[in-house]
Amino acid sequence: MTLERRAGRLPAEMTSFIGRRAELTEIRRLLGQCRLLTLIGPGGVGKTRLAVRAADEAARGFADGVCFVDLGSLRQPGLLAETLCEALGLPGQSSEQAVDMLAGHLGDRNLLIVLDTCEHLVDACAILAEVLLSVAPRLRVLATSRQPLELAGEHIVAVEPLDRPDLDHIDPLRACASVDLFTARAVAVAAGWSLTPGNRDAVATLCHRLDGIPLAIELAAAQVRTLTVEQIVARLDGKLLGIRGRRTAHRRHQTLYAALDWSHELCSPDERLLWARLSVFRGDFDLEAAEHVCADARLPADDILGLLSGLIDKSVLLRAERGGDARYQMLDTIREYGAEQLEALGQTERLRTAALDWFSDCVLRARPELMTVAQPQWLDWIVREQANLRVVIEHGIDTLDDAPLIQVALGIGRLLVLIGRIGEARHWATRVLAGRDTSGPAWSETLALFALLAALQNDLEEAEALERRASAQAAGADDPVAEAYLAMARGLIATYRDEDAEALREFDAARELHRLNGEHDVLVPIVDVLMAMVCAFSGDCEVAEKHAARAVQVGEDNGELWVRSYGLIVWGLASWLSGDPTRALPRAQEGLRMKRDLDDWLGISVAMELVSACHAVLGDPARTARLLGTADQARSFTGTTLLGPRHTIIRQTHELNAREMLGNDAFQRAYDAGLALGAQAAIADALDEVPETSRDTGDDACADEPNPLTRREMEIAKLVSEGMSNRGIAERLVISKRTADAHIEHIFAKLGFSSRTQVATWYTERHRTAP
Repeated sequence: MTLERRAGRLPAEMTSFIGRRAELTEIRRLLGQCRLLTLIGPGGVGKTRLAVRAADEAARGFADGVCFVDLGSLRQPGLLAETLCEALGLPGQSSEQAVDMLAGHLGDRNLLIVLDTCEHLVDACAILAEVLLSVAPRLRVLATSRQPLELAGEHIVAVEPLDRPDLDHIDPLRACASVDLFTARAVAVAAGWSLTPGNRDAVATLCHRLDGIPLAIELAAAQVRTLTVEQIVARLDGKLLGIRGRRTAHRRHQTLYAALDWSHELCSPDERLLWARLSVFRGDFDLEAAEHVCADARLPADDILGLLSGLIDKSVLLRAERGGDARYQMLDTIREYGAEQLEALGQTERLRTAALDWFSDCVLRARPELMTVAQPQWLDWIVREQANLRVVIEHGIDTLDDAPLIQVALGIGRLLVLIGRIGEARHWATRVLAGRDTSGPAWSETLALFALLAALQNDLEEAEALERRASAQAAGADDPVAEAYLAMARGLIATYRDEDAEALREFDAARELHRLNGEHDVLVPIVDVLMAMVCAFSGDCEVAEKHAARAVQVGEDNGELWVRSYGLIVWGLASWLSGDPTRALPRAQEGLRMKRDLDDWLGISVAMELVSACHAVLGDPARTARLLGTADQARSFTGTTLLGPRHTIIRQTHELNAREMLGNDAFQRAYDAGLALGAQAAIADALDEVPETSRDTGDDACADEPNPLTRREMEIAKLVSEGMSNRGIAERLVISKRTADAHIEHIFAKLGFSSRTQVATWYTERHRTAP
């Protein structure tokens, strides 16, 4: 899920695609003629599925591929541009910067962007689409919505229900997409069921009554485990007759709600109640969250798992395995229905508060563990729960008193910094501060963190303004963490202004405050990295290496990766500046590997550029140029470099060397190749992780075909064949679970597989046929 969101991949199709050939042909024709195409229709009619299939078929016509953006769980228009940046693998900007960076990135790209589920953000989607289409002449946008975006040049395809049987002339030889859909889904859920002359008329009647709406048909098909088709028709007919004139005058909406009403009635009372309560989750969720948020005396926690299974059986919930862990999700239409039921029960506010309490508690529990071996698991957690956390903090801003809101804002802010989402952290900082009295000393740490965020993005005017406010309040607050954050912010401001002595004094003060405070904060230890950076730039590389080594040691002692990886990168920088690229390169690569594990794109961009600089000195100018192209693409979207203005001089030096060795034309070709290289492929290139295309001997060998996997991927494929989960693989190989998840996704993509069983079978076959 994370990889799809960050890389903008089209979702995998888990079931067969039925019908829609005429619509696909029309979409393909219009994509060749217009630049904005919107698929409109009611919920449940199949807009998303059609858009995914159409984009997949059209992908070959777009040199830069397809980017899919699921907006269903996004409720904050201000985060739309950042969400698109994430889908493109380019996170880290504030909302204002994100639009400008998107415009620059997409300017000359031949790309198709799919904006899925726009109706609740229709104005924001229209504005962003208009901006991007105006600056990117080869960009195409395919949107799905319940209403048009209403932009000049927009073409619209109204997605109709599937064709239905003619009940007056049922022809068993005539193909009918709605009947085919029901049959395919019923066969999948009920062993032994089939379409026969005996039930054909009932199936045709059912599909006709359901108006050919795919979601309604799939809900009905899920019931053939327990009911005959005739029983389903009888129950549905009664429901359809009872809802005319209710909810909406549009027949298709009436029919869909009838199907949902009917599915609701088929649930037990406890399943209905859980359905309503689960509607508070905006994204997917796990069992633990469902138990804590939805359970009470009426629904005991021990009963939640069984009820979830019942809702899955009735197609109300979707279950997916994310890295070996079960996650659950509702389609938007089903969630909206559940939310209506929850409102009717008068439990909406209570459940929202329960969700806020649960996720807030998780955020607070994370803080003492962020400087431990648990750090990668917490960073995985915040990426998984991003949609839910956005809803939670929105609700918290509206409902919480200052004290709990401060703790939630601080906790989420720290977590977002660790995964490089500084732009989103600043978005929530603005929301938290808006219209609120923050003059009391309790706000000093929050204001100090927000000042640090602004300094990290080189927004010095805002950083100084927040620093002055926080300093005035921290004076009487006796808050060493706030004072440490302020010292770090002042040190960064001085660094960007080339005031080295002042920067070192402030960083040293922050480190001392951290020591006196018991050394439990995850952000303050980065001061050793910052001190190493300042010393390296000022020419004192020996002292710089000592600071960097201390940062690495702190990370190793605590089992954390964030500080440790930055320490390795800046240690490598100091070695490079001292004239020793052979020592710098392995440190830079080790830091890059950790940053990939953490999905920290700020750190990735810095490490990539250092690897490039090493190759410039080691005599590989083509690789230097290629890596520079990739590093530039990543760095320009992170919002900061952490290295300050003097970084430009270093960059210009090794770029000039590479140009002189290659010549301008050859350098530009290599640089452009780096720009075009996908992020994961570029990182693999920098880490010398090249696919094994030659035949090997031993476990990895196959006499018939080359191996498309890297050595690490083969190692993981072997563990998959042994039945290990992603979490178990991560523990065995001493990598983060996120990295294990990413490797599994890469293996699926390279081999064209969609299940672990296929990987295990493939690996076993290669092993069996190896010489």
